[in-house]
Amino acid sequence: MKFVPLIIRNLLRNRRRTILSVLSIAVSTLIFAALMSVPAVAARLLRDRVSALRLICGNKAGFNYMLPAAYGETIRDLPHVSAMTGYLVMMTSYRKAGELIPIVGVDPDQLHVIWPDWASAAAAAALGHSRSVGLVGNGLVRRFQWKVGDNIILHGLSPPTDLSFTVAGTMDGQVSRNLVIVPIDRLNQMEAFEGKVTVFFVKADASEFAQPLLKQIDGHFANSPFETATQTELGVAQSQLHDFRLLFVGAQLFAGIVVIVIALVSANTAAMAVRERRHELAVMRAVGFTRRALVAFILAEGMLMGTIAGAL
Repeated sequence: MKFVPLIIRNLLRNRRRTILSVLSIAVSTLIFAALMSVPAVAARLLRDRVSALRLICGNKAGFNYMLPAAYGETIRDLPHVSAMTGYLVMMTSYRKAGELIPIVGVDPDQLHVIWPDWASAAAAAALGHSRSVGLVGNGLVRRFQWKVGDNIILHGLSPPTDLSFTVAGTMDGQVSRNLVIVPIDRLNQMEAFEGKVTVFFVKADASEFAQPLLKQIDGHFANSPFETATQTELGVAQSQLHDFRLLFVGAQLFAGIVVIVIALVSANTAAMAVRERRHELAVMRAVGFTRRALVAFILAEGMLMGTIAGAL
């Protein structure tokens, strides 16, 4: 401890170089930590936004293929199903082609039961009062300055049909902030969607029944003209996350390159500092300091800079 003042004095000898070295280590450490944590952060965000109770039942051929709406009656009668709704998606634009807004059709009575984080019970009830109303996400409210009571006309892209609705309420959920939700019967009136759904959302009454329930659903429709593939919402999210695996690997590789580069820069800075102090180190060696002590001083200076950078 008696040599700490000497170590600090040596660090402050060239303050500009010391400050720049500390900042470079701090920034590179921040970049490394941020890039290495990207996969974990993405997985955590998905886990926070999905539910282990919700199941997604889609066409076995893929989500681009639809299912008969009549399947819903069979699914609803299965044991351990606490709620079920068909789910229809229609892409639209607002005032110009670049203002894309997805419209989602669901059963108003099941909205708050299946997605309690999307809309309040009052907003869900308002959706069920009329087939000509809709709920809009807060992101759309802020973007277009919509308010309750406004009549909105959206232009369908597929099918190319205009759809008008009156804003009956807003939604606060992160997932639903840029959606418009209307009663599914409204979309089923269109010829392209008549008697069809994109997927079914099913809510199990307990998490331990989720896996048996999804197997039971797929078993009911095995060998039918429209076979199903049912997954938990978490499983679907993890599959989507797996599609970004190459991006995550690239981010971690870049993080490793950053560490190697900053290590080389720091080593060069330390070597430069030692070269500048050759005569001083020689004098210290002559007056009795051992080689081990001199090396310890230099290592202590580097560790102190690294500690400060890490704290930053």
